[in-house]
Amino acid sequence: MQKKIVKLALIGNPNVGKTSLFNKLTGLNQKVGNYIGVTVDKKIGYFFYENIHYQIIDLPGTYSIYPSSDDEEIVNKLLIKNKYYSDYPDKIIIIADSSNLKKNLLLLLQIKDLGYPVLFVLNMLDEAKKKGIVININKLKKLLSTDIVLINAREGIGLNNIKKKLKYIKKNSENSYTEAQEKNRKYFFNFKLYYPYAIKEIKDNYKISDYKAWIYLASNDNFSKNDTFLKNIKKKYKIISKRLQVKETISRYEIIQKILYKTVSHNISNKEKKYLEFYKKIDNNFILHPIFGYIIFFSFIFIIFQCVFFGADFSEKYIDILFNIINNKISSIWDGPLNNLLLQGILPGIQTIITFIPQILILLFFISFMEESGYISRVIFLMDRIMRPFGLNGKSVVPIISSMACAIPAIISSRHIENTRDRLITILITPFITCSARLPVYTLIISLVIPDKKWYFFKLRGLVLMGMYLIGFISSLIIAFILNNIIKKNYKSHLILEIPTYKIPMLKNIFISLFVYIKSFVYNIGRIIILVNIIIWSLGTFGPTQNYIMQSKSIENSYLGILGKKIEPVIKPLGFDWKIGVGILSSLIAREVFVSTMNSIYEIEKKGDILIDKMTKDINPEDNKPIYNLATGMSLLFFYAFSMQCISTLSIIKKETKSWKWPVIQIILMTLLAYLSSFIIYQLFI
Repeated sequence: MQKKIVKLALIGNPNVGKTSLFNKLTGLNQKVGNYIGVTVDKKIGYFFYENIHYQIIDLPGTYSIYPSSDDEEIVNKLLIKNKYYSDYPDKIIIIADSSNLKKNLLLLLQIKDLGYPVLFVLNMLDEAKKKGIVININKLKKLLSTDIVLINAREGIGLNNIKKKLKYIKKNSENSYTEAQEKNRKYFFNFKLYYPYAIKEIKDNYKISDYKAWIYLASNDNFSKNDTFLKNIKKKYKIISKRLQVKETISRYEIIQKILYKTVSHNISNKEKKYLEFYKKIDNNFILHPIFGYIIFFSFIFIIFQCVFFGADFSEKYIDILFNIINNKISSIWDGPLNNLLLQGILPGIQTIITFIPQILILLFFISFMEESGYISRVIFLMDRIMRPFGLNGKSVVPIISSMACAIPAIISSRHIENTRDRLITILITPFITCSARLPVYTLIISLVIPDKKWYFFKLRGLVLMGMYLIGFISSLIIAFILNNIIKKNYKSHLILEIPTYKIPMLKNIFISLFVYIKSFVYNIGRIIILVNIIIWSLGTFGPTQNYIMQSKSIENSYLGILGKKIEPVIKPLGFDWKIGVGILSSLIAREVFVSTMNSIYEIEKKGDILIDKMTKDINPEDNKPIYNLATGMSLLFFYAFSMQCISTLSIIKKETKSWKWPVIQIILMTLLAYLSSFIIYQLFI
């Protein structure tokens, strides 16, 4: 018998601890879909309590039932047009910031009026206390006619109370709507004062509640773009949707103000007042200071890349030792084609994947740390000053910082930018930011051509790595400036942002996010890397003139060598040989595949113990000099700094812009820019 699942939706304003609660309830039992990172679209997780299986959907943060961005539209469609969605919720958990109830109650009252069974969860009570806010919970429950649970999502306090309360909340009965139910329903907002005849026509036609009929009328044109009946009703009664939204918002805030007057008081102690003043001084004098703020931010970025290189060096040595032992053990057991496939095709791929993980983990750990501590919001506010001259605002910093992990979720997160033009520019500049996929390529090339020198705690290779990230950031701003003068500007964009209080990052929350990302990386990218390695091994092992394995033949006579030689004249002016050419071609699937491809090629040739040794010893037959000199290395770094080299990123740009126009333009221009910059750098260093 199939188990019955109760479907929950987790809804709330942005930055109220929604993702923390989701992680605490589901742990590692969650699905992120095709994309990793912060909440965009919806994440789905599962938990079990007292013989009940729950599925919980973590929806994007929204301030109102009326969407102002693409991701907020997901919430609108799921709740309003629920009969079209298989995962519409039976019950809803609304999470709110206790220190800012006024803004949070608007969404709660709207969802209550829709008729959904709601559990109201008050988070961040400690933050409210610091601000001297005291809430009369019992009176608030009565006025809202809603059960309330107090929690601390970051620390996992109050989770059992949520699970207990959920059991006694009735399931959603919206789809079994009747006139009798409608007559007995009490609303917080008296919308029947406006356009009652239009509401009745909508209600009778769609068989929905009165308030849902109002929302049909008040929602923007995107909601009704394929609905002729709704368009005709709006035209008939001369309804301007935005005006209805304004009427509702003003009316609801009048009600909310009365509720807060009866339930919320302010009683801040001297200790708490000093606490708030202390952190305000830190922000004003340091973190958000027009000079020190940037110094602190870039110093933090500098520390991140030093840690990445120290961590990568340390882990890579032990990973190489481990795989050398494994290779020796396997080599001593048997010999033959399968042995070669395992040693030269599959194991190098696995080694490459494992080598990537420490580098990516370190980088993502620091990004998650910034988000958990509240520092990321301050970076957005700080960087808004820099973004304005380039036609962007501070919200563009979120995709830019997120793209240090992966461009795909970063591009999706640009949906939070309300201005369509600013959002398009942000999407187009995001691939220039150095992502975690470039990191293995950078660390390999830098280790090959940059001396391992350090001064105290400053490592030269770490400085070069940070320089590559800065090149990506600066080039993205230059491209944004150019696009700002090309793409037409319809209206000005503004940054509306709440600065949260500082928090001590919860390591458990960070590690759950890291685990989910790495699991997805191993499953999605790892499969590609191993598959490409097997293909590279096959092409490098077989040749057109014989039908047997080329154990003693030169790799240049294999299919792989022939392919590389065909493209070598095109890339030779950049300082690249045919092996690098093959690596570049294979990395069109994913940038990090370049490293595994080189590993496979050199493993077939058996020139050394580890990849760096093999590449260091590789000699150019024309001049008997090392192929990987400073000129070639810097040329290759700049090529990867500007080339697209990621089919997945192109596909998501197409999806988000709803056209092949921009991805095609982007790959052509970025390839030309990569080739030209690589050519110039090689000529300068040669």
